[in-house]
Amino acid sequence: MKTSALGLAALLVVGGLSVPAFAASEDSSFDSDFLVTQLNQKGIAATDVYENTDNVIRAVVKQADGSSTFEYFYKDTLTPVKASVGGNTRVLSKIDTGARTAPANEGSLLVDNFFD
Repeated sequence: MKTSALGLAALLVVGGLSVPAFAASEDSSFDSDFLVTQLNQKGIAATDVYENTDNVIRAVVKQADGSSTFEYFYKDTLTPVKASVGGNTRVLSKIDTGARTAPANEGSLLVDNFFD
């Protein structure tokens, strides 16, 4: 009886020491489910949120066509992060830059006529 009581006490001590270590390994300050809910209430179709930097989060946002994109928000206000120049970053297309024609070919690239 004395041995089982000591074994039980040792088990409780070891278990008690491992619980704070386990709790410390999880970051309780970042609650992705709460942030997804808050973004959804703002009308943003977020499906998942990741911590990016100290005050910026990266959200997976479902688009109207069914695709998903990453969008960045400030963690404290949940306002979109704007690029430093010209608003949100995006790829330019022919609509943005205008269609251009290739320069006229004035000779062969294989013939060396540099000194001619």
